[in-house]
Amino acid sequence: MAFEQATQQIEKLREQAARGEIILGYVDETGFSSTPDNRYAWTKIGDVHAVDAIRLKRVNVMGCLLSTGKLVTSCLQESVTSTWFYAYLTGIAQQVKQTYNLPLVLIVDNASIHRSKKMADYRELLKSNFSTNLYFIPAYSPELNRIEMVWKQMKYYWRDFQVMTADKIEQWVERVSNQFGKEYMFTF
Repeated sequence: MAFEQATQQIEKLREQAARGEIILGYVDETGFSSTPDNRYAWTKIGDVHAVDAIRLKRVNVMGCLLSTGKLVTSCLQESVTSTWFYAYLTGIAQQVKQTYNLPLVLIVDNASIHRSKKMADYRELLKSNFSTNLYFIPAYSPELNRIEMVWKQMKYYWRDFQVMTADKIEQWVERVSNQFGKEYMFTF
């Protein structure tokens, strides 16, 4: 029931964005490790497939896919907290207010940093200062948050299958963000 209602509500938000009444954003965090996710491997029967373990820093990425077609990302080499998340959302809200001067609705999941007590206070500030509202999708429904598909594309198709340092990952994420819709195409 909640999933169907959320699907209908998000469709209405998409229609509002298409009419130019609001800017709609899909927000989430993900992490990139120094070694790419193993897509598949072949090993002879009876042999054990061994992969050397490489311990480098992980990069956490906050991302927002806007209805304007823009992908806005921010990288951290530490854990994403409610404070970091609020700072990130404030940056997006400021950009949208300056560029479009339209209300902003951000679709988010129910991660603890989105629902924390501290974030509840921050949500009020976003609403009053930037006309920005968060729309929480039901639990266990990542398919309602379009940025999840972007993360999958980045991890499994756009990333070169090689070890990358944290700095290289950050550079690559920035390149994808800057070239999103040009070099990095995605259709929903």
